[in-house]
Amino acid sequence: MKLRNLYAGTALALLIVSAGPSWSQDTAQAEAEAQAVNREQVEESVTAETDSQLADKRTAVIQEAVDALHETNAAIAAIEKGDIDAAIAALALATGKLETVVAREPDLALAPVRIDHITYDVLGSVEAVRELGKQIEDLVDDGKFQEARPLLSGFASEVVIRTTSLPLATYPDAILAATALLDDGKTDEAMTVLNAALSTQAVTDTVVALPPLRAVAMIEKAKALLNDDGEAANDKAATEDKAATEDADLTAADYVEAARQELKIAEALGYGRESDFEDLHEALDELDRQIEAQEDTGGIFETIATRFEELRTRIFN
Repeated sequence: MKLRNLYAGTALALLIVSAGPSWSQDTAQAEAEAQAVNREQVEESVTAETDSQLADKRTAVIQEAVDALHETNAAIAAIEKGDIDAAIAALALATGKLETVVAREPDLALAPVRIDHITYDVLGSVEAVRELGKQIEDLVDDGKFQEARPLLSGFASEVVIRTTSLPLATYPDAILAATALLDDGKTDEAMTVLNAALSTQAVTDTVVALPPLRAVAMIEKAKALLNDDGEAANDKAATEDKAATEDADLTAADYVEAARQELKIAEALGYGRESDFEDLHEALDELDRQIEAQEDTGGIFETIATRFEELRTRIFN
C-alpha cells in the first residue's frame, strides 16, 4: 500500500516575534538562518530515520483488512445503484477477508488499513519559539482559545504518523448484520449499519519529535570530525564528512552547539521539561570542555548516546 500524506506537504512555520529590549528581529532572523544551515547538514540522516519509522508502520498494514474495507465501500455503492445481489456478494467477500484476519491473529484488536503522515516544522531561534509559546500561554490564560488555536496548531516540530484501523471486535459483526438486513430487503437499515461501521474506524497517532533526532545526528557529525583524543580527525571517513559540510564550514564544536540549540527548541515546544534535558546538557558541556582541551572524547560520546536513549524512553515512548 502506498504511503499517502494526511494533508498536503509539510507544515512549515517561520517564527519571528516582536522584539524585546535585548533581542531584535534581526538577531532572531540570524539565529534562525544559522540553525537552518546546521539542520541542512543532518537532513539526510533525519529523513532516513523518519522514513524507517514510516516503513515499519506500512509493513503493519493488513491487506485482507484493506480488501474488506474496499468491499464495504463497494457494497454501499451497489446499494445506492439498487444492485442488492452485488452488495451482498461484496459483503460476503468482506466477511471472508475479516475471518482470515481474525483466524490468523485472534488476539488482534485493530487491523491497520491505512498509514498517513504529516510533518510539522518550525524555523526559528530558541527565543522566538519561547516567545510564541508565551503568547499562546497568555491567550489560553485569558480564555482566548480561538485566538490561541491557530498558533498552537503549528507549534510543533514533528512527524505525525497516523494509522487508521478496523476494530475487529465490532466491524465484522456489523458486516454480518448488514448482510442479514439486505437479505430481509431492509436496504435503508443496511446502509445505516454500513455507514456506522465505517465511522468506527480507529485512528491512532505516533509522534516523532524532530529536534532530538536532529540533535543526535549533529552529535554524530561532531564525533565523525574528531579522533578519540579530541583532535580533528584525518581519516578518510572524517575527511569525506568534512567535505560534505565544507560550505557550512562547521567544526565539531559548532555541531555540539547546534545540538544544544535543538534540545532547547524541543523544550520550548513542550517535548519535555527543563529537568528532562539537564543530563544531556551537562554531557554536552563536558564534550565542549574535552574538545577545547583536546582530551579523549570516546567515553563522553558513549555517555551522550545513553542520555539520548534515556530521553527517548522517558518522554517519546
